[in-house]
Amino acid sequence: MNFLQIQRDIPDIQPDIVFDVLGFRIASSTMMIFLIIVLCAILSLYIVRRFKMRPGSFQALVEVAYEETLALIDQVTNSAKRSAKIFPIIASMFFYLIAANILGLIPGIENLSINGTPLFYTPTADFNTTFGLALAAIVVINVISIKEWGLFSHIGKFFKVREVVAGFKKSMGDGAMALVDAFVGLLDIIGEIAKIISLSVRLFANMYAGQILMIILFGAFAFLVPSIWYAMNVFVGLLQALVFAVLVASYYMLAVKPEEESS
Repeated sequence: MNFLQIQRDIPDIQPDIVFDVLGFRIASSTMMIFLIIVLCAILSLYIVRRFKMRPGSFQALVEVAYEETLALIDQVTNSAKRSAKIFPIIASMFFYLIAANILGLIPGIENLSINGTPLFYTPTADFNTTFGLALAAIVVINVISIKEWGLFSHIGKFFKVREVVAGFKKSMGDGAMALVDAFVGLLDIIGEIAKIISLSVRLFANMYAGQILMIILFGAFAFLVPSIWYAMNVFVGLLQALVFAVLVASYYMLAVKPEEESS
């Protein structure tokens, strides 16, 4: 049955270091990120230069992707104004994650190597990438919240000293309830950290586990079963990109003022 098998090593949880630049180690996952950036830049230039009033099939596909992504964000925000404001960030994140999740599935791309070191590695199967992306998203959302509510009001969501003092001025009962509310505010700090962990671990675990299972199946059956799992990995890659983008959009809506209160 060896002719029905394809032997590959199980990838390490850490990507390989390809080379150093001024003391900074460049990993194979970073090389894939650079490749995605170059491909996105080329694709963007192509779309802009070939844009026509009467779209061809490719331009029509791009326009459909734009409209459907905007419609998806609209379902989260229920506000055309909010959707237009966050569309560049959410859409960029969404399509980047699609590329990062799926590009590594192209046969042979992760087999390219320099001096025996793999040149490319799926970025989202590297926890450093998913953690950095999640951390950046939550930091940006908190910055937006500060801009919307003001610095002291934003901090007041977590440290409710003013409410506790005001509660005890009314009565002991109100003060006790204010203390409970203040404790919940402190838990919200843990909630912000949990958002980072949840976003990063979910994406990383799904993509890394998908790679492991693909290799195991290729080691057992080289054709039919891996083909089915390959298609499933593509679906999971699209789904995880969608989940990540929608969650970030949802966190954004929780951080900003309701539409009628916005100035």
